[in-house]
Amino acid sequence: MGQRIDPRGLHQIFKEVLQNAGLPPHRFTLHHLRHTFATLLLRSNVGPSKVDIRTLQELLGHESLATTSIYTHVDLEQKKLAIETLRFES
Repeated sequence: MGQRIDPRGLHQIFKEVLQNAGLPPHRFTLHHLRHTFATLLLRSNVGPSKVDIRTLQELLGHESLATTSIYTHVDLEQKKLAIETLRFES
């Protein structure tokens, strides 16, 4: 396997990538990246790429499933889609 990166080194790489992408480095953190990763992974929970909450827990390294469950928030669009799937034909 490759060489380990210490947290400060990873932080520096992340800030450089943001800068190179034209994004303001002061507006984003590695925590934002981690949260976005988890949220998008759960939102793409369709078909062969389906990821369950336990798998996400392992990927994030959480000891408690309760900690991982914060990523299962439901937004307004998800609620609308859920309701639309219940429409009955008359």
